[in-house]
Amino acid sequence: MLSFLSNLNPDFKKLLSGSGLVMAFKVAGAGAGYVFAYLITTNYGAETFGVFELSLTVLTIATVVGSLGLDGALVRFIPEFIEKKAPGHLRKVYGYALSLAMPFSMVLAALLYVFSDDLALKFGNELLGDPFRVTAFLVPFSTWFGINSEAFRGMRRMIEYSVLQRGTVILIAIASFFIFKYFAIELADNVVPLMAFGIGLVLLALLSGIVTPKRLSQTVSLTSSDKFIKPLEIKPLLVVAFPMLMSTSMFMIMNWTDTIMIGYYRDESQVGVYRLAFKVANLITFTQFAISSIAAPMFSSFFAKNDMEGMKRITRNIGYMNLAISTPIFILMLIFPSFVLDFFGEEFSAGVAPLIVLAIGQIINAICGPVMYILTMTGKEKKARNIIIVASVINLGLNFYLIPIYGLMGAAYATAISTIVWNVLAVIQIKKEYGFISIPHPF
Repeated sequence: MLSFLSNLNPDFKKLLSGSGLVMAFKVAGAGAGYVFAYLITTNYGAETFGVFELSLTVLTIATVVGSLGLDGALVRFIPEFIEKKAPGHLRKVYGYALSLAMPFSMVLAALLYVFSDDLALKFGNELLGDPFRVTAFLVPFSTWFGINSEAFRGMRRMIEYSVLQRGTVILIAIASFFIFKYFAIELADNVVPLMAFGIGLVLLALLSGIVTPKRLSQTVSLTSSDKFIKPLEIKPLLVVAFPMLMSTSMFMIMNWTDTIMIGYYRDESQVGVYRLAFKVANLITFTQFAISSIAAPMFSSFFAKNDMEGMKRITRNIGYMNLAISTPIFILMLIFPSFVLDFFGEEFSAGVAPLIVLAIGQIINAICGPVMYILTMTGKEKKARNIIIVASVINLGLNFYLIPIYGLMGAAYATAISTIVWNVLAVIQIKKEYGFISIPHPF
């Protein structure tokens, strides 16, 4: 099938060669994630795993807000400036992103540190205070890491981008975990996983901060000139970044509201059970992440060249590839839903039914294709934002209503329904804007 698709579309060969590398790192990262989850659950149990996942939730929220949508804006602008051979604009847009996002993320980190005990009490567990303080320290590094990672994606430097993923952070975290164990370093059980994760995040943030400016300078010849294009101002960057921030924030609500509300209404052990089921369900779309990571700047380039036919072809090819890879994984989850969960311990068997529901939402996500990337990379950021706002409101309402009544199943229903809603709405919007359907079909 891949050979057939690559013969149909030469652009797809580039996508396959790049996404293959990203996919390899994604598979390694996913495997590392499960190994790390196994180490946490077998050494400390579901409750500590739940504390770790809650802390990552807070870190993710602070990182998304602290980035101000500028990481996504880099993916939009960097390919455009590469096409126009404007090295000065490349450096400026990266400098603008850092100069705005880093100070803001530091303010958020300070607020989180000061109010960590108050936040812990909101979840009914004062022992969450220390993990939240560790999380506060990691916020600026996470923001820095994210902006550098997205800059590499915009440059289409997929080797560096593949390395700068959370999976690599977790690989370092696993090594750090064993170092803690070997040297018998005394830390509270509920901060050991987070400290190990933090070591990986800080090291990669520092590395990416050194390498990214150098790679930007090497991407376009310094003999090229910006004088023939419009001078770069910060306002257009913010105009693009703000809708992306809204869209990413709404995505964050859909991906993490369930976790937060389970932690609020239930306890950390149930958070651990649900998050493990969520991670397993996400195996269905792990290839979509790799493919879309390459395709996002390609969509921007197609749009800049007004090549709508090229964008249609590449979207169709991505849809067939998603279908070929995600469908077998989905079927296996329906037939053997408890296989992976039981491996982590009997207490995780409660996640079997939520896993099935979450898997249904994820297969719909895979079939619809990279719909949000198409909208955000082609000047339709506000359309994408509006779709995600609608889905997020649905998600928030369903979580608020269903979790107190049905617990983990309520969270799974809320997540699956809202996932289906935003995918369907985005497919309809793309059909309206560009005249094609992103779902693979033979006609």
